[in-house]
Amino acid sequence: MKIFEKAFRVIQEIELHGYEAYLVGGAVRDYLIGKAVGDLDIATSATPDQVMKVFDKVIPIGIEHGTVLVRFEKESFEITTFRTEGAYSDYRHPDSVNFVTDVAADLARRDYTVNAIAMARTGELVDPFDGRSAIEKKELVTVGKAFDRFQEDPLRMMRGVRFVSQLGYKLDHNARKVMEDQRLWLSRIAIERISIEMEKLCSGKNVKTAIQLLHDTGLWEAMPIFKDHPELMHALAKKIEPLGTLAELVALCSLLSTRPVLDWVKEWKLSNAIKQDAQHLVRILQSNLDAWAVYQLPVHLDEGFCRLEKIYKEKDVQDNVSSIRHMLPIRNSSELAISGGDLISWFPDRKKGSWIRDLLLAVEKAVVENKIPNDKEQLKEWVIHGYNT
Repeated sequence: MKIFEKAFRVIQEIELHGYEAYLVGGAVRDYLIGKAVGDLDIATSATPDQVMKVFDKVIPIGIEHGTVLVRFEKESFEITTFRTEGAYSDYRHPDSVNFVTDVAADLARRDYTVNAIAMARTGELVDPFDGRSAIEKKELVTVGKAFDRFQEDPLRMMRGVRFVSQLGYKLDHNARKVMEDQRLWLSRIAIERISIEMEKLCSGKNVKTAIQLLHDTGLWEAMPIFKDHPELMHALAKKIEPLGTLAELVALCSLLSTRPVLDWVKEWKLSNAIKQDAQHLVRILQSNLDAWAVYQLPVHLDEGFCRLEKIYKEKDVQDNVSSIRHMLPIRNSSELAISGGDLISWFPDRKKGSWIRDLLLAVEKAVVENKIPNDKEQLKEWVIHGYNT
């Protein structure tokens, strides 16, 4: 429990001022499972104003919902007041939040029982919904009625499928039945939130099972593009293996559906960075694996490209990519021995125009493919007397 030492000191500080506090959420769940622990979140009976009086450095990041960020010994901890919640009219935020002093009442608002366990700084657990038993059985069970939990926030259906992928757990029968019956509730959720869950889902070790679950429950019917291509989720379930980024998923879906990357970016409201990475991946996957292809592929996409080659073409190309990358004579265009200025000076009678860019690209490709050394004099000779004639 060494990883919790600093969090426990935060809790102790809160307790010294007369309030209760516990570790909650994914950190407790992952610790009990034996997984690596991520963010350490704390719930307390103290109100945000009271927490601000306990600690010197406090940022009110979500004070209307009872959450503040505490800086303690150079680390940050989210601390949230025990609360109950009203209805979710926007299917995301509760219409009202009521602060309470009972940790069990706070745990009752959570989605799945595995996430509804609190840990005191003594290591003692508060587990009113038998989440530990669900962990032992490797089951995902909703806190209370699945219908109520999913109606409050339909994204909890996607979270359930994501946990299937990440944890390898089996979804409780009642939760699965509600997902099937009320699958179109998911269409009420902003696509940006769904895409975040999809990225986490696709990085899980059990992604194949999770994608099959999306298919079998029909949740895909509430997702852009998937709903127009009934065969796509099934095809994805047959092919997919754990991925690293959303760009990889977009590239794979584009290849399987023949819908261009730009369609996915637009419909799923994705970032320009994801668009560019996905387009790079698709372009290289559709070309031959040679020096020019690897050179054009940004280094940070090497691993993703290798994953997709293995999934889409069933080829293990990791060693090939590494070897080609290592042998490249230049890493980018800035290392080219000549510039546009050189071309202008070598052809003083030619009017400036797109020929400069085209000729530079031809030189760059020739160097990358080892047709000519990256030497200025040799390149000049090649441009003037070879390529240009």
